[in-house]
Formats: sequence, C-alpha cells, structure tokens
Amino acid sequence: MSDGRPHTRSGMVAVLATMLDRRSMSFRARVYRRIEAALVIIGLLAMVVMTVTSLAETTRQLASSVLIGVMVLFVLDAAVRIVLSHAISAHERLETEDGESGRWVGTAWGALDVLSVLPMAIAAPFYWTPAGAPLLASLWLLRFVRYSRGGRILSTVILREREPILGVLLLFAMVLTGGAVLGYLAERNAQPAVFTSLGTSLWWAITTLTTTGYGDMVPVTPLGRMVGGAVMIGGLGTISLLAGILATGFAAELKRTEFLRSWDMISKVSFFEDAGAATIADVASLLRPRDFPARSVVTRRGQPGDCMYFIVDGEVEILIEPRPVRLGPGAFFGEIAILTGAPRNATVITTKVTQLLTLDIADFRALAASRPELTDLIRKEAERRLGQAPSQETDTSNPGEKS
Repeated sequence: MSDGRPHTRSGMVAVLATMLDRRSMSFRARVYRRIEAALVIIGLLAMVVMTVTSLAETTRQLASSVLIGVMVLFVLDAAVRIVLSHAISAHERLETEDGESGRWVGTAWGALDVLSVLPMAIAAPFYWTPAGAPLLASLWLLRFVRYSRGGRILSTVILREREPILGVLLLFAMVLTGGAVLGYLAERNAQPAVFTSLGTSLWWAITTLTTTGYGDMVPVTPLGRMVGGAVMIGGLGTISLLAGILATGFAAELKRTEFLRSWDMISKVSFFEDAGAATIADVASLLRPRDFPARSVVTRRGQPGDCMYFIVDGEVEILIEPRPVRLGPGAFFGEIAILTGAPRNATVITTKVTQLLTLDIADFRALAASRPELTDLIRKEAERRLGQAPSQETDTSNPGEKS
C-alpha cells in the first residue's frame, strides 16, 4: 500500500520540470526566468566592477562575493536539472509543454548551460583574480540562447542556405586574397615599411574589404588606390549578398514556423475540426497566435474592436452581468465588435495560462471573401449572442462545439 511519498515526489518533479521548462508559460517558470536573467546581469556587472582598479578594495571584494554567489546558484541550477533528468524515468515521463522535461542531459540546451557555468567553476579555485576566472562569467550570456527563438531560426536558416552561403564566402575569400596580392605588388616598393609582407597586405585587404579602414595602411600609388577601390566595392557587394541571403531565409523560415504553429493550434480548435486542409491553410495564414499568462486582460470594455479571438488552450472569463461567463478551448469571442464596429461590450481576462488565435478586422474581411461559410457561422453566433435576453447572457457553451 502506498504511503503517498512517491506521489508527492512525482508532484515535486512535475513542478520543477514545469518551472525549468524553457517554453512553459506558468507563473513559476516566468518568475524563474526573470530571476535567472537578473542574476546574469548582476553577475556581469560584478565582473566589470572587479576590473575597475580605481574603486575601493571593499567594493571590489563585494563584487567578487556577488560573483561567487551567482556562480554557485548556477551550479546548483545545473545540478538540479541533471537530477531532474534522471528522476523522470522512461516509464513515467512527465512531459512539459515542449516534452523536454526529462531530456535536459544530452540536449543542445543542456550543453550550453554546462558550457556557461563549468569553465568558471573549474577555474575559480585556482585563478580567482580580476583578469582570471571571473572573466568567464561572460559565458553566462549563453544561458539566454535557449530562450531565443530568433537564434534557433537563424541556425536553421544557416543550415538550410549553407550552399549559397558557402558560395558567397568563397567569393569573399577570392576578393580578399586577390586584393591582398595585388595590393602587396602595387605598394611593396613604394611603402616597404608598411606593406612588409603578404601577411600585412592581407590585414589591409581585410580592413578594406569590410569597409572599416583603420588608416594604418593606406595605398599611395595609383595602382594601389585602384586596387583599394575595387576591394571596397567587392566587399560591399559580397557582404550585401550575404545579408540578403540571410534576411530572405530568415523571413521565409519565420513565416514557415508561424504557419506551422498556427496550423497546429487551429487543428485544436473545435470550430475548425471539420475544415479541410485547404481551409486550414487559408486560415493559418491569417490567424496570429498569442500566449497570455493567468489573470491577464485580453480586452477591455469600451476599447475599439479591431480583432476577434479563438481559444486554443486555457480559459477566459467574460465580465458581464449578472455573472461572468467562462469560455474554454474551441470557443471564440470578440466577433460582435468587428461585425458591428461598436466598442468592446465586455472586459475579458484569462483565468489560467491561455493560448489564443487572433483574427484582425482586415483579415476577417479577407476570410469573408475567401471562406464565406466560416464567417457565416461567426455571424450567426454573434446574432445569437446579441439576441440573448439578459437572463440568458450567462450561457457558457462553446460556440465552436457541435450540439
């Protein structure tokens, strides 16, 4: 017979797993992330203070103590994550929002966390001076990578566009090498003390190609200046080409990611459950996902109604008389305002962490033109709500569900 302890332990593991999940929207997870960010900033400031020799020794010692304290907390964080990964067995996996609660060890995020704290923890006992181990606190910035959606998208873009990127880098290398050789040949006799070798000429080519131009090496011969101008133009062209490839790829990947996320969320809304793939594809390009923490205001009474909302997950409370109405997954709200043009007639708040899909008024009109059957259903629901008597305004059924 169970004494309850395993259940309690599993509950604690679930709480910790959710709190440490990089995608969790729970209150604990959001607070933990803010504390982690604050500790990184405090630690970096302490690292800077330690190197300022003009400050009082007591101030620098205080900064050193703060830095050690933050390091210890990050070591404990890594230890808890390692223990947590082993605590969640393959048979009782307690999945969090992105399913990675038991897979921190061996993931890229786990490797970055370890890389951010391990070098400093190893070096601290042996080389704790302002120019030593404390400088490794700069690695703590790697902790933010796991929360950076843009960083993940950029890495995907680089991998996907690797062939054109390699082509641009090859062009860059050709312009760089050719500029260095021609610059050396043109200037070595006129400035033997400046263009002493092909290596120094290569440095000149790098600064010229990147349009930096430090001024420490300047061509004086007509041929050298022509080479310098050609290298500058070549640098602008290759860098612009690389930027264009990355920007185009980033925009396409961001659009694809948003589309897939919207598709996944739309498929969870009962209002669209019978819609075909073509309909969902049309709608996915119009709806925008939004995440709201618990007790957040979604709309306020009296505000202009510029969009409507579909509930994917969570719950909202519509503050109307005689008592509030709660709507769950599959329901939608805010349609009356965009149909009538009137201000919001009620304040809506979330009761828990909630995922919504928003459809703004311009996209609603586009949807009405392409998929009139969907907008007709929305209009009928709006007419039903507008026609309700005050005593019936507490209906909590989800309009997206079929009776």
